[in-house]
Amino acid sequence: MSGVARNAPLHDVDPADVVAARNAPEAYPASAPTRGDTSASVRVPTTPSDTSEYQQGAVGLSFESTDLADQRLGSDSDDLVSIFRALNGPTLRFGGNSTDRRMFFTSDDEPAPTDWKVTEGERITRVTPSDLQRVAGFADATGASVIVSVDLAHDDPDRAADFAEHAHEAFGDQLIGVMVGNEPNGFHDEDAPGLSVKGPGWNTLQYTRQLTAYSTAIHERVPGLRIVAPGAYSADWWDAAAASRAANPLALAVHQYPLSECGTDNVQQRPTVANAVGSVTRERVDSFVQRAAVDATSHDAPLWITETSASACAGSNAITETLASAVYQAEYSVQALSRGAERIAVHSSLAPCHGGAPMSPLCANGTIDHPGERFALRANGLALALVASIPSGRVHPATTGTSDLTGYAVEHDDGSTTLVLSDFRDPGTAGTRTTTVTMPDGVARVTEAQLSAAEWTSEYPVDTVLDHAGQSTGPTASPASTSHGADYPADPAIGLSVEEAVRPVASGSVAVDGYGLPIAPAASRPAVAGVDAGERTFSLALPAGTTSVLTITPSDRSTGPSGTGVPSEPTGTPSGTMHPSGSRTSTRNGGQ
Repeated sequence: MSGVARNAPLHDVDPADVVAARNAPEAYPASAPTRGDTSASVRVPTTPSDTSEYQQGAVGLSFESTDLADQRLGSDSDDLVSIFRALNGPTLRFGGNSTDRRMFFTSDDEPAPTDWKVTEGERITRVTPSDLQRVAGFADATGASVIVSVDLAHDDPDRAADFAEHAHEAFGDQLIGVMVGNEPNGFHDEDAPGLSVKGPGWNTLQYTRQLTAYSTAIHERVPGLRIVAPGAYSADWWDAAAASRAANPLALAVHQYPLSECGTDNVQQRPTVANAVGSVTRERVDSFVQRAAVDATSHDAPLWITETSASACAGSNAITETLASAVYQAEYSVQALSRGAERIAVHSSLAPCHGGAPMSPLCANGTIDHPGERFALRANGLALALVASIPSGRVHPATTGTSDLTGYAVEHDDGSTTLVLSDFRDPGTAGTRTTTVTMPDGVARVTEAQLSAAEWTSEYPVDTVLDHAGQSTGPTASPASTSHGADYPADPAIGLSVEEAVRPVASGSVAVDGYGLPIAPAASRPAVAGVDAGERTFSLALPAGTTSVLTITPSDRSTGPSGTGVPSEPTGTPSGTMHPSGSRTSTRNGGQ
């Protein structure tokens, strides 16, 4: 690519230039229907008056509070910066079980406590104002909106207020809230005594009193800072948080891991491929989010899903790193936003790919004892990046004629529509089907980006991405044809480089249009073949086991603000092109 430094990190390059180097075709391969395919229908109704707002950047990542002390999380971490810029100004939340058990904030250089109960093999991590300043540099470099969490279990409102004040000084307007505790419903758990930090008398009334004391202390230091609570899955704890008048303004925080019944008899809530892609799980997700949204509205608070994933079961399981988890995550994100959630943070980890948290959307090279500096997205992380490429608008469900196909329409101010279709048929056994889309008005052009793989159990090849980094490439070869072993030294600290971005993913692996990051901007995507300009309906071949993002330009506006016929793209953020074909212990109820 002309003018691009060799092995440049992705965040230094215009995504459109990367896509051009991939030589994407004008028409999306195999998008035209084939005679004899099965059929499905999708109808996009006129935008309802009560449509939910869809904010680009609403979907982001959650990390443990102890990760604030991880020196790799800074503006000089090229891979992490590239990943977060690909999420287009995402929510960055720090919380998790470590908040109330292993994280100790001090602004006075105090030693870590020695009388806290910690699980064998774990340690208390000190977080200091210098850590907050370093992470603030990362947030500034990526445009992230930040939520931090304070320790509620050890009943120290003054320390929490000191933390909030230093966080406000570090992050400024990018600090959108402080979460008081994490999952207080699990502070006393007879089934998980190692996680218990309160006695058997702990209840919602005690929680409300303590939340009031914390909120009052925080607002004395940082008036008006939004309190985020409770981070629980049950309505009685939501109501307990709202009962604290001092917790105002409040964001109602809920957590959901629908497939976290680990080793129990509840077969519908186990982390299996069938459950990840099953309609029963989608129905349960829908019921939970709608109930939480109603509760949030009744308390005049926005709904934030501050921690979620398909599962929180410890260790590897059948859906870890798979296409099934990716399609689930893409559909969950848009579904939850359409039902009234304002923000979503998928729980993640900075740990290595091997031995780290199984469902984390990203992971590092190295080992648990010696984690590396290079990072890559897993399959569900690639799904998040695809969803994050959708510009802001008003989102509502589309009508499909079958339970194994979901659709959501995002209406944009420029008149265009993004249609997100997730096909939950088994890609290993089912073929493409002719899917006919009916729009309220005539269509001029449709472009496509698609997440796909050969099997539900296919993975995104993170090892390949991380292993390519640090190898040598020829100094004169084009990025798409470099051969390893020549005399050009690659940067061993960068996994997500331009060279990696123009290298196709192995056939059959999870990919978006055959590649990883960056996601192709809408203006650079191939067009769906056979769309008749002016007609309200168009048909395309939709493969099984895919999430497709269609950008639809109406026939009365053939060009967008930049003459592209598609929504305006965010500037300066990597947003990727053509598919040829640590363990974590949970205190939440996975069924909710």
